[in-house]
Order: sequence, then structure tokens, then C-alpha cells
Amino acid sequence: MKGIILGIDNILATGKEDDAQIDSWILNETGRLINFLQKNGIQPIVLANRDWFLNGQRLKDFFTNKWGDFQWFIANIDGTPHKPSKDSINHVLSVMGWNKNETVYLGNTDADMKTAVNGGLLFLNATWYEQTNYYGFEFTSPLDVARFVDIFCLRENLWHYCINHQGLEFYSLGTYGFLEQKYAVYSQDAKEAAKNGRGHPDFWIKYLLSTVYFSGMHERIDYIAPYPGHQQGGALSVMEEATIAFAKCFRKKYLKDLIIRHTTSIKSSSARNSGKSLDHLNQLNTIMLNDCPSYGNDKTYKKSPLKSGKAVLVLDDICTEGYSFEAARAYIKQTGAEVICLSLLKTIVKDYRQIVSVSSFNPFEPNQFTSISEIFRHPYNNYISSPLSHEEIGSKLQAYDNWQWPNSI
Repeated sequence: MKGIILGIDNILATGKEDDAQIDSWILNETGRLINFLQKNGIQPIVLANRDWFLNGQRLKDFFTNKWGDFQWFIANIDGTPHKPSKDSINHVLSVMGWNKNETVYLGNTDADMKTAVNGGLLFLNATWYEQTNYYGFEFTSPLDVARFVDIFCLRENLWHYCINHQGLEFYSLGTYGFLEQKYAVYSQDAKEAAKNGRGHPDFWIKYLLSTVYFSGMHERIDYIAPYPGHQQGGALSVMEEATIAFAKCFRKKYLKDLIIRHTTSIKSSSARNSGKSLDHLNQLNTIMLNDCPSYGNDKTYKKSPLKSGKAVLVLDDICTEGYSFEAARAYIKQTGAEVICLSLLKTIVKDYRQIVSVSSFNPFEPNQFTSISEIFRHPYNNYISSPLSHEEIGSKLQAYDNWQWPNSI
């Protein structure tokens, strides 16, 4: 992350442009935020449609005197377009030399939200003066923004595990395992968050979605879909609200019921405990696609939106050998759409088993496969892209609950 764009209204001040009002506590806390960003090499800039004044003094000059000089972009000055046009964002990015996925937008008003959405930036919704919309990630104080930046934006590693092979794209954030303490530290927390909403679901969804953003993956997809749980009708819904908010920021659709579990599958843990072995058929024969999936506020497509030229990001909590993702890929690719698979964690040691090909079938109805002709086995150790990611995730999770301003801020 290189930069953060700030609105003024309900962020730095309230009131009218010619008669700004500033809360003293918020003034102090936003000053600490600016100081924190600058000390960590992140440039704050202000983007506004017109000059603001505080007791007859330009707000720009007031804040410059308090916090030092940093860039302000005011519409109609030096070629800056008006918000909420995407041109205003493109102008800022061009002047600053930033890419979109290196930049976030901190705002509050509808104009701020629309500017971020039009410009394709992650929207951080500041609610410390008041809440005016429900887009993006919400923050109740400048300290919360600083914590988000420190935990999720100042990172060395994006992916722990990555496979990109003959149409398969699979990524995970970290390693799932209990036998080694370095993985066990966060493995149980991630599982509890995804399965039961316990632990730190807010941490994991922000870690996941911020990685999607900073990697630029969000620009390549049209839809986001959860992989369902093992029970008939089950779905991964614990983190749904935040994922919907993220999708709306980039005009993507969250299809909560795209992949349907029409028959209860055998749980991997149950199979292991009973000495049974599972394969792809456990997933292939128990899911199907919904040809009229729902999106938004319970809106429903009249026909499947999936086709050639579209891409779906499929989310799951823990990937072991890839059976779930491969079933999702097999079904979705029958529509002509592309698939990117993303899990919180990848089970240690277990190889990923890719389905190389499958005969044509109707993905919108239950199917009964009897065998899979060709499987490509990806050795676990060959695809670890960031060997030290577990240390970073563990330290970030540990710092998350008790994060405070550094002593030097």
C-alpha cells in the first residue's frame, strides 16, 4: 500500500465548506493517524470538490500548520476533476504515481462512496462523526483505521500457497495444521471463525478480502460465490455480510446460492475417523449449479449469468486435497466461465489433486459420476510461495485484539 485518499466531510471536519466545525478529540486522533501513515511510508492526500474554511482560514492551511505539508487535490484547481467522477481518482493516481490496488479511499458521505466505487478503490467507511452509508469496511475511530492499515496493509506476504497450472488457479493465505505449533496458533481460530463465527471472523474476512484487493485479483472477477457446507442446503455464510460489502465496492455480484448442495456429502473428518477414503466423487455427486442464483437484496437472475468471458471467485475455508474446488471448477467451467479458487488455509502436506478433464454434462442438475479418468497431482511442497507467511499471520492475529497507537505516535 502506497497511499490513502481522504475525504473531508465527516472525516476531518463537519458543517459547511465556508464554516467548518472540528471536534477536538477527532482532530487529535486524525492527527495521530496522519502521523502513523507518514511514518510507515504511506502518503495521505485529501480530495475535495471545493476549498473548506475554518474561522476564515483555509482548512488546507490549518491542517498543514498542524501536521506538516501533504498533497491536497481540490476540484478545478490544477486540473483536478470533480467527485464522484472516476476521472478524479484517475487524476490523483496519475499525479501520485500509484496503482489502484496500492491505494484505498477513506470517506464517509455518499459522494465519497461513489467516488471510490467509480474509481475502483477499496472504500474505508469512517463513521466517527456519523454513519451515512453502509458500503465498504466500517471504522468507528481513526485508531481503527490505523489498526487496519498496520494489520492488513503493511504485509510482506499475500499468498502462502499458489497453484497456476493448465486452467487451475488456487490460492490460500496460510497453512492448516495442528501438529506443529507454528500453524496451530491460528489454524483453530480460522476454522472456528469460518465454521461457527467464533474466534476472530472479522480478522479473517479482512485478511482474505484485503489480499484479494492488494493482489489485484478483484479486477479479474465478475462474481464471488461461497462453496457450500457438507449438509444439504448448507453454505458458507458466517462471513457473508462483509463479502457482500466488499463485492459492492467493485460492482461485483455475490452469488450466495450459485453452488447448491443437493445431497449431504460425507465430512472428511467423519471419513477419516471411520477409516474411509474420499475422492472427488463425494463432491461431484452432491452439488449442482443454480441457474437462477440470487444477488443483492434478494434479487434473482432470470437465467444463469455465467458464460464465456465471465469469472467466478469461489471461496472456501480450508482446502485439503482440492476435492471441493475441483467439483466447483468442473461445474462452473461447463458454462464457459472461468474459476479462481481461494481458501483461508491449505492443509499441510496434502497434495492438491486436479481434475484434468471431464466429459460434457449439464451443470444445472444433479449428476452421478462413476469415475474420473485423469487426475494431476500437485505435490504440496512445490507450491509454497511464501514460506514465512505463517509467522506473519500468527503475529498479525496476536496483535489484532490489543492494537494501540505506537508510543512514537
